Amino acid sequence: MRLYSLASLMMLCLSLTACANKFYIPIWNRKGDAKPLSKTDDIIRVVVPDRIKKYVAKARSNDPDWLAKGSKLAFYIGMAKIYSEKRLQALGYQLTDTGLDGGDSGQPKKIDWIDSQGNERQAMTHGGKPTVYALVDSQVLDTYTQRFISNEPYSSDPSTGATTMWTNHVDEVTMNAINFGIKLVRPTGKNNPIYICNNSSLSTNFCTYPDSYWDDKSHYETIFYGIGTMDTNSPSPGYIEHHLTSSVLYQYPNLLGKKRIVQISQPFFQVTKVTDIPK
Repeated sequence: MRLYSLASLMMLCLSLTACANKFYIPIWNRKGDAKPLSKTDDIIRVVVPDRIKKYVAKARSNDPDWLAKGSKLAFYIGMAKIYSEKRLQALGYQLTDTGLDGGDSGQPKKIDWIDSQGNERQAMTHGGKPTVYALVDSQVLDTYTQRFISNEPYSSDPSTGATTMWTNHVDEVTMNAINFGIKLVRPTGKNNPIYICNNSSLSTNFCTYPDSYWDDKSHYETIFYGIGTMDTNSPSPGYIEHHLTSSVLYQYPNLLGKKRIVQISQPFFQVTKVTDIPK
């Protein structure tokens, strides 16, 4: 049995440094029919799918595939929650029950982040009960091997040092296609399970929603629905989800339709270009 908690693993994940790179992230954002999100009247709670409990149980087990089918899958969802909260906070919306130990406290607390220019920012979350729920999810869509071929000097003229022969160098890299989705919803009905912070005994105090609610829209009215996909060999879920959440929620609620986000990752995560996806 592993002695560390999911929370400590997530914090380790956040400390990893990935290589500088440029990413092209396709997104599909659309507006729903519900009353628009208000910065003054609404309070948002970000919730994660109930299946995260299964991943945590797997991560705590002695199964040989505990990392790939437990910890990593839980990390993607957990980091999707954390960075969705930071992005929505940066956009000026009120949140409650944030962070790794958010739970159902209803208490205000400080949330901090670093913006795309490297500036430290802080704000207090709202202490009231939520009026809007952000259903977030993230999963691995595909895993594949990609070959990168480069030319390298093979031999040189001893008198001048000039390269006389070149050879191909091949690197095979395991790539993952990671999907992120978010729905901003207004629940309907008095006994809706989404109101309950059903966090069970997780290492982290996340509030969850029934997995079926992602496709079953009869329990809420949708304000906004956004998805994005990133192909990368990065081992850090925090690094990946930072890219995805900042792309899908970039300039919310103005960026609607099918778009392609161009992001650079160093020294700070930054969207550099937005283009329509060709039909």
